[in-house]
Amino acid sequence: MSDPAPSPQILHFARGVVALLDLWPALTIAVREGWGGHESADKKTWLASELIDAFESRADYTEADGVRTVDASNAADPPLDIDQLADLLTQVMSDEFDAAIEDGSVEPLSADILRLWRDVVAPSARTPEETVAALERKAAEVTRTGVSATSGGGPQEEDGSDWESEDDDDEMDEDEAPQLVPAEQPRQRQEPVVDEDGFTVVQKGRRR
Repeated sequence: MSDPAPSPQILHFARGVVALLDLWPALTIAVREGWGGHESADKKTWLASELIDAFESRADYTEADGVRTVDASNAADPPLDIDQLADLLTQVMSDEFDAAIEDGSVEPLSADILRLWRDVVAPSARTPEETVAALERKAAEVTRTGVSATSGGGPQEEDGSDWESEDDDDEMDEDEAPQLVPAEQPRQRQEPVVDEDGFTVVQKGRRR
């Protein structure tokens, strides 16, 4: 007897996780600047695989006609909670990229991954394909516009590279930059802003 086909929900979740990681400036800069050595890009792929496998291996399934489907009744109780996700992301960035992420982006990213899981396992307003396609469009836009790092090691985004809210100014102050590198002093955390597609906007920090 052949193994059941992969769950369509897991396939959508995998695509969404890859897109969300592409939208994370901290990881984008760490990979591009080679903070994880010559295998930095492979480490990003490995992180995506670890996240996907953590959910896939712990999920509850039903099976019909050889197709295994994630049990939608458990969508509100994901295999990992937000603290576990945040710990995983923080640990990987520290161990693999030697970076301490202090821009407050780890928790919003963790929340977005959980929201993605719920949206593909038990969709409501939009289909899983619509949800994932929206993320992939955003990721493609960020890839085109790019994220840059200042010569002093403090990363700075190019205009338009972030998920700008409608109320943001068209131009960014020269001193504004997402705080994505190790730093000793504590920084005040910003409240997350949600975009029109329901995912968290990565906020720009202001250097002191």
